[in-house]
Amino acid sequence: MNRYPKIVLVEDNAADAELTNLAFKNISPQAEVINFSNGKDFLEHLDGNHIEPISLVLLDLNMPQMSGPEVLKSLQKNKSWAKIPVVVFSSSKQEEDIRCCYELGANAYVSKPFDFSEYEKTIEAIARFWTNLNRTPNLNPASI
Repeated sequence: MNRYPKIVLVEDNAADAELTNLAFKNISPQAEVINFSNGKDFLEHLDGNHIEPISLVLLDLNMPQMSGPEVLKSLQKNKSWAKIPVVVFSSSKQEEDIRCCYELGANAYVSKPFDFSEYEKTIEAIARFWTNLNRTPNLNPASI
């Protein structure tokens, strides 16, 4: 079955969200990118919709209303949601943050570069792997 990649971006910084969306559009123009500015809205979306195959959740660490670690905890509590690939994308390089995210089920942790061209290259690398190379199982609850 051919399907277009579905990317969920959970990012409260509008400038970072715009850069990330542009990079995904350049690398994987067929990808559908769905944006949320906080974790609470993202989880409410998941709760109210059937899970279609999600190629990736790109999750910010520090957000209002619900932080990245809180989102990871909630995802792990749901059998269907726990299988969704999550990459934490944060400006934090603190070992404690990295360890915490992995312990809570993150599939990867990538530090946001401060340089614009490096930021774009980083998003492009993430996009190439998660939308072009990685394969995910069918996450429809009926098939689990």
